[in-house]
Parts: sequence; structure tokens; C-alpha cells
Amino acid sequence: MMMKRILLIFVGGLWLVLLGCTGPVVQKDVGGFTRDVRAALFFKHLDLAVEKYAVSDASTFAVPGFPYLKSNRFLAAVKERPTYSAADLYWAGQMLKLGLNSRRKELANLPAAAFLEISEATGDLLERDTIYQKTESYALRLFGDDQTQPNFITVLKKAVTIPDEYSSMARFFGLYPLAGIPVTLATAMAYSRYKDWHATSLNDIKADGRVLRFFPEETESVVDQAFMDNLYDPLHLDDFGLPVLTKLDERLLANRFAPTIYQDVLQDYDLIGKVIWKENRVQVDTGQPKAYFYVSHSFLGGHPVLQLNYAFWYSERAGENAPAIERGPLDGLSYRVTLSRNGKPMMVDIMNSCGCYYFFVPQKEHVAKVVTKPGEIAPLVPAWLPTEIPGSRINLRVNSGWHQVQKVFSGEVSAPGHAYSLVPYETLESLPKSKDQRESVFSPAGIMKDSWRIEPYIFFSMGIQNIGYMRQRGHHAIKMVGRGHFTDPDLFDRSFIFKEVMEKP
Repeated sequence: MMMKRILLIFVGGLWLVLLGCTGPVVQKDVGGFTRDVRAALFFKHLDLAVEKYAVSDASTFAVPGFPYLKSNRFLAAVKERPTYSAADLYWAGQMLKLGLNSRRKELANLPAAAFLEISEATGDLLERDTIYQKTESYALRLFGDDQTQPNFITVLKKAVTIPDEYSSMARFFGLYPLAGIPVTLATAMAYSRYKDWHATSLNDIKADGRVLRFFPEETESVVDQAFMDNLYDPLHLDDFGLPVLTKLDERLLANRFAPTIYQDVLQDYDLIGKVIWKENRVQVDTGQPKAYFYVSHSFLGGHPVLQLNYAFWYSERAGENAPAIERGPLDGLSYRVTLSRNGKPMMVDIMNSCGCYYFFVPQKEHVAKVVTKPGEIAPLVPAWLPTEIPGSRINLRVNSGWHQVQKVFSGEVSAPGHAYSLVPYETLESLPKSKDQRESVFSPAGIMKDSWRIEPYIFFSMGIQNIGYMRQRGHHAIKMVGRGHFTDPDLFDRSFIFKEVMEKP
């Protein structure tokens, strides 16, 4: 076997040498670009292996013709804004960074056999421990080649497109205009229930079990007020006008704005926990409370802002509170804090991790109007941010089984407590499965493995693939009627007219 491997790698290498002797080691690619053959060949076979073994990282989106780049909705939106034209190369560099981060996870999740296949096809001797360095080297080589092309940015901007989570064909064959009528009525009823919950006094919210308090564990380092006051210091901003943060900065910010959850616990399915692989299935260890966090970006009043995201996971959605069609294994609660440009929380938005029951909790003093578009349901704003924020931590009262947020409030309430630890969200995208194997808990389509519901058989007309299933970041459709995405960077500016842009004083 070893001799066969060495022979194949030798033949592959000899082919590349012979090709080099007949002319420049380049090829014509997208937009007529001249590129290094070896680098292009490497990414071709890497992509084939990623597809064959179904390890594609769906947290970002491919850029056709540019295999070393990945994009997201924020970066796709930036290309449409002329004010950022001077930052075009920085914009491309951010996609290179995203691409390399996604490749790192894909490489970690590939089985050992894939490295042999790529080695045999390219002539490179590749091992798990060294292939990322080769990937980075070839990505930088292609990025350097492409930058020499006079039409690089023009071609790249045309290539960057982000698919939405809705199928127009499914809506057409599902008679969406008719099917949307009862869904609109049901949504209005759900919104009314949410408003009633949030208008109810905390003491009057009924508990089915006992209320437990889950709070972020204390850390030795903290983000002090001086750090927050200088978050948007011009000396510390990138080419988009966003704060440049280290991994430590991100973790400390996440700890500062992480919520306290007052969870009604009737059964173990109400305990937040750690996502694990067990018996070849995605499960939640309720003995280890965790919050999975990541940083994202959006626009607020037309200006780029920083967001802190948190995902909490439950073993299932169950119990009498949850509608029967929504019950099933694995459940999640997603919580996001958007900081204004003075470093203070301007908006909180919350959903279940299927994208369902999405709602806004903005700072009331800065909202002039909630925008309702013709033919769409008005944004759900059942509550406003407590006036004590940011001086006090934001609290969430969550019901049993259904895991819906019934109240957003501040101030500590007496309840038995458990600390949860913060874990980078990307851990879920390359999670140890055995001693020598890692695997994402999400499919290449961005759906959480082993999560299922019967809802797709009922609501297929809404055009959302696997509606009701838990989803990976970047894949949350938040409207059944109309279209909307949790990661739409213009979501807030589409939904509200703000009284003022929160600039740094």
C-alpha cells in the first residue's frame, strides 16, 4: 500500500514537472485569470474530497470561481455600498480569512482516507498535521495571483452571492398564497400570546416545575468600562469602521453581555447543556451547562456594528406546553445582543434555533417607528430593553418544554443557581466523535443532525427546507410569511426607523 502511494505521488509530481517544462505553470480560470496550476489543482481535489465525505462547513458560503474564499451576508452586503470601495482589498481579505477558517474545520473533519486521495491526485504528500499549512500556502498564492488581474474586484463582486433559505419552487407548487393565509392567522395568535407573556408581571408567570437560574461563570479577567468607552476608538477600527478584537476580547465581551436564564424546569429536557456525540448521535449532556458564542456584524442606522451571539441547547422539545407538531429531539434558544457605536446594547433579538418565534427587544428611547411592509406581518416587539441596561445583566424567563422566552427583565431574583461556561460556537462545527475522528453536528445544508420534526410535512408550502429543525448559524429563516434571515445585516434598518444613529460621543 505504501509503495503504491509513493508511486502515485511520484507520477503526480512528475506530471506537474513535465507540465512545467512545456510552459508556465499557470492556467486560465474565472474571468480569464492566470493562476498557479498546482494551487488550483489542490483546491479542485480538496473540494472533491469535501463533497465526497460530506464535510462542507455551512457556516459560510462558497464564492464560485474562488475556492480559497468564503463569504457571509454581511460581506455580501458590504460590496453593494460605494462608501466601502476604498476597502475593496480588505473586503476580499476578510473573505480569505473566512475561507481559511472554514477549511480548517473541513480538514479536521475529513477521514484519513481523504488525505491519501488528495495526495495521489495532486502529487503532494499530505498528512492531517500538515495539510492546513499547504491549504493556507496555496490560498495565499491564488489570492496573490488574482490581485494582479486588473478586473479582480469587479469579477469577485459579481461572484459573491448568498442563497436564501426559501425555495420559490416549493412555494409555487405548495400554493403559498393560499397556504399563507392560515399561517398568517396562526402567527398573529402566537404574537398575541407573546405580548401577553411579556406584559405579565414576573411574579404572575406560572411555573410548571421549579425555576433554576443559569448564569455565566465568573472569569478572572473582565471587560471594564474604559474598554467599552474606547471600543470604537478610531485607532482601533478596521477598514469597515468595526472594532478589531482579539479572541480574548471576544470572549470577555461575550461574558459581559451573556444573559442569565431563569428556566422553568419540569424534566431534564429543560436543562441547558453541552452538545456531544454519543452512540453516533448528537445529544446534549445536561450535566454540563454551556453557551456557544460567536461574534457577527450588522448595520444599525446604516453604520456597521458589533453583535454577540449565544446558542443554548436542550436535549429535546417536549411537554404539554410545546405544540405536538413541534416536539422532537434537540432544541435550542438563540440570543443576540447588538452594541451601538457607543458600546451599549441597542438591540436584543431572540429566536428558537429553528428560526421560529423570532422577536425584537430594542431600546425604546431610540426607536421612532416600527416598520410594517405591505403584505407582511409586522415585526414582533413584545418588550423593550430594561432601562437598567447596561448597568445590569439581561435576564430571560423561559418556560418548560417549549423553551419560549416569556419575559425579558433585569435585576437578580432569588432562585437555585448553576453557572454555565462559554464555548466558541465553532466547536460545534468540528466536534470530537472518537479518539481519531471529528465531525460537525450540522449537515452541509446547515441542518443539525439528529434533529427532526413533523413540521416539514405540514408547512412545506412555506418553502423552508426542514422547517422546524435546528439550524446552523447563517441558515435561520425567521419568517414563514414573507422572507427574512437572522443574519440579514439590514434586518434592523428594514424593521425600524431610529430616532438617531448611536455614534460614539
